[in-house]
Amino acid sequence: MKKLSIIIPVYNEVNTVSIVLHNLKKIKFYENYHSQLIIVDDNSNDGSTELLKKLENDDNFKNDIFIYKNKNLGKGDSQKIAIPLCEGSYTVIQDADLEYNVENINSLLELCIKKDHDAVLGYRKLQDTKMYSTYFIFHKIAVMTLTILTNILYLTRLKDVCTCYRLIKTPILKNLKINGERFEYDFSMINQLIKNTKNIGQMEIDYKNRSFAEGKKNTWIVGFYALKRIILDRFLN
Repeated sequence: MKKLSIIIPVYNEVNTVSIVLHNLKKIKFYENYHSQLIIVDDNSNDGSTELLKKLENDDNFKNDIFIYKNKNLGKGDSQKIAIPLCEGSYTVIQDADLEYNVENINSLLELCIKKDHDAVLGYRKLQDTKMYSTYFIFHKIAVMTLTILTNILYLTRLKDVCTCYRLIKTPILKNLKINGERFEYDFSMINQLIKNTKNIGQMEIDYKNRSFAEGKKNTWIVGFYALKRIILDRFLN
């Protein structure tokens, strides 16, 4: 059976996580790939944990993996736990909110297979970003700045290094020396991927950002940690 592993880190997403998981199960993946969901709850306190435990007993998810952490250690830690459990030929990261369109995963998989890429990154339509506050203006600028810096330091032509959607051949992902904690880990994954291979495809994806009132978790400090990680991975790690 051809399998695609999908890692879903969860922290306080009681209003959206069930929708995301059920939407993933509805997808008919390219070349009859079957999904392996690995859901890692980061010690949620809004009812997400209890909801996931109910879903775990649903027949739709009987072949999937549910993990519940006893301490909140961040998205990076959740991915560290999940990666060794991935059984698919490819692995992709999926947030537990509705900012990304899960149908785009199928397009990433198709491109990766057809072009025999080692990985495919989905870049967002940031021109459609809703400006709920001044934070989102600076967020847009930060994404562009971090992407430009990465391209300069790593000699690449990536369009969005802050993207959640990273579909990678699982053997390659498991061999990456990924550094950092929490959101910093996401940037290191792309940094180390670039150092491992230049055979990386890119595809535009749908993106609908949410406000802090709707559950947005990124703050200003993420940009500083990302900057640090991009530099450290390039010159020290």
